[in-house]
Amino acid sequence: MKILLTGAHGNLGSQLLSTFAAAGHTVLATEREDLDITDEAVVMSFVVEHKPEVIINAAAYNLVDKVEDPATYKIAYAINALGPKYLAAAAKSAGALLVHYSTDYVFAGDKTDGYTEDDATHPLSKYGATKVAGEKFVIESGAKYYLCRLSKIFGPAGTSGAAKQSFVELITGLAKTKPELRIVNEEVGMPSYTCDIAAETLRLITTNTPVGIYHLVNTGKGVTWYQFAEEIFALAPSSTPRIPVLGSEFPRPAPRPAFAAIRNTKLPAMRSRQAALAEYLATIK
Repeated sequence: MKILLTGAHGNLGSQLLSTFAAAGHTVLATEREDLDITDEAVVMSFVVEHKPEVIINAAAYNLVDKVEDPATYKIAYAINALGPKYLAAAAKSAGALLVHYSTDYVFAGDKTDGYTEDDATHPLSKYGATKVAGEKFVIESGAKYYLCRLSKIFGPAGTSGAAKQSFVELITGLAKTKPELRIVNEEVGMPSYTCDIAAETLRLITTNTPVGIYHLVNTGKGVTWYQFAEEIFALAPSSTPRIPVLGSEFPRPAPRPAFAAIRNTKLPAMRSRQAALAEYLATIK
């Protein structure tokens, strides 16, 4: 297949690129300097010229707290909402399949047993609102799509200058330099491995899975940041004391959903988070 990949050098995009290329597909890997997804005419022209069979949108603005600022919100809305809108329109016009990634932050976080693919969205933050807008544009576009929600991804860092360090690398690095770690014991989510998400995306596309909304998360119980850290240190032991604290100890502009564990109820279960985490930790020792 010929695949157009946006955000190709981010944390997820880098894994998508290597996974699809290794499977023998032709990947047209792009970043903003190659394709500005916030420019409708440019997107349509690019798709008409290159004629991809699949468009995978891994581009996103995900500096959650910065989006609370009105000026930054405009940038985030352009990338997270208008970008998917224009890609979906181009995909429909070209008869291509669109894969678009969203987030657990589209939910209110008041469902303690976790959210399914069909639960109503209700974002608390402006970042979440931009992602909901992007979802709606994709759903209403008339294009064939896989809308894949993710939660607190971890994995190898992308090569883009905007790529963020994952929590796994952050916390293991801090454990080597800090006398103690104070870790927020709130905000339940489903940390998941980018390598597994990329592999599952490939499986979705190549097995004629019905189009629609899917939650791509490793199997496991929803955890707080502190609980996830304890899972990490169970596999990569450290003598540095860890102290669970309330989120109020680290105040942030954007509200977070308290219980945003998203559940995969439509696809075969992905492997356990512990198995994925063990594999990743083995690569960063």
